[in-house]
Amino acid sequence: RYSNQTFNQAAALLVENGKQGITYLFKRGTHEEFGYTSLCTALAFYFVLSCWTAGSAVASGLVIPMLYTGALYGRIIGLILVSIFGVQTNEYGAWIDPGLFAAIGAASFFSGVSRLTISLTVLMVS
Repeated sequence: RYSNQTFNQAAALLVENGKQGITYLFKRGTHEEFGYTSLCTALAFYFVLSCWTAGSAVASGLVIPMLYTGALYGRIIGLILVSIFGVQTNEYGAWIDPGLFAAIGAASFFSGVSRLTISLTVLMVS
């Protein structure tokens, strides 16, 4: 963050390490923090690089990039739902939060890639 409390959205997603980026994406109540452009750019970048490293014969860590890719597409789906339904403050609409969808997206993408059961993946993510 800069001294005037601003930051570059794409730099926060692409320059920070994966753990910090996942923390940014999982944060609840921050539906205006990242826009579609920065999320889609980071998703394309991480997806292509993850596919490239997964196909190579190099022992490289794929857990964090897979969680990060899933969190990015989950956050995009969450932003789409917020733009359709708006920010809900009542008890029935509290599930429409991009941070929650980022956690669900990370669990779903990681379980699909690693062939783990969804219950084990949810335990690993939380």
